[in-house]
Amino acid sequence: MKPFLALCSLLSLLLVVSSSITAQAASQANNLLDLPPSISATSSPSALTSIKRFFTDGEWYFSWGYNTETWAPSDIHVSQPELGNDFTIHNVKGHDEPGWDTGLFNKGLFVPQTNMRIGRFIDDERTIAIELSLDHTKYTSTIGQTARVSGIINGAAVDSDRVLDENTFRYNLHNGANHLMVNIVKRVPLIGATNESLSLAAIGKAGVGLMLPHSDVVVFGKNNEAEVGPKNFDNYFGTKHGWWQFDGWTTGIEAGLRFVVAKPVYLELTDKVAYSRLYDIPVYKGTASQSLWMNEIILSLGFTYDGSKKTVKK
Repeated sequence: MKPFLALCSLLSLLLVVSSSITAQAASQANNLLDLPPSISATSSPSALTSIKRFFTDGEWYFSWGYNTETWAPSDIHVSQPELGNDFTIHNVKGHDEPGWDTGLFNKGLFVPQTNMRIGRFIDDERTIAIELSLDHTKYTSTIGQTARVSGIINGAAVDSDRVLDENTFRYNLHNGANHLMVNIVKRVPLIGATNESLSLAAIGKAGVGLMLPHSDVVVFGKNNEAEVGPKNFDNYFGTKHGWWQFDGWTTGIEAGLRFVVAKPVYLELTDKVAYSRLYDIPVYKGTASQSLWMNEIILSLGFTYDGSKKTVKK
């Protein structure tokens, strides 16, 4: 997939929020000084200057990483009105699809389960940041498992155990189960000065966002290719149709450590727990819905840029 398209589309939100905070702080400072109107008008920064300072006077960071995740068993509800189907498959087991399980860098950078982060610290102490994140995770229903199926199939009531094979029910979010989130980040220095070589800091994050999955689903021998459509430029994103569809929401918390290997390069290792609710996942002549609990381990390589060049104490 091309995850940069979705991640960069949210960058404007970070600009608006941080610029608002900067403008409010500047306004309060002018009020305290109680300058005459003529002086205040000449010293007031223009909008262009504020935007420039937004990019040059703060600490930014960007990271790319790799993840592995586990999924809790979940219920998947399928509705196919035209076919007389409205049933739930209970406690479906699923797993991830790590791309580098047989070696490192033997596939493209965006083929495995990947993570991207871009953030900006908004306080002078560099402890609070706003972050945009994309977690490209993958969910695969385990083939061959036995699960209870209840509801209506072909117009008749059912409540029995069934084997979920490739033809009966295959449910994959392979390209993938994508979490687009806005996070609040807290950094606590542990060893050394912030961002200096060999320094260590604790990192905590909490966020909410949208789910943007791509589904590959087979129900009773019928796949959802027609409902998803081709991977064309005019069909990349959508709600009812699209290669990636805005089909739900997600929220999560994340905690770990950030180690500066050699300024400005750092490694970040975190553990993330997220809850996601998916609606209107396309299946043949219908939709599916699902709630997911995920535990994700993330290792990222990052780069920091601090345009203010201020010394931040330990």
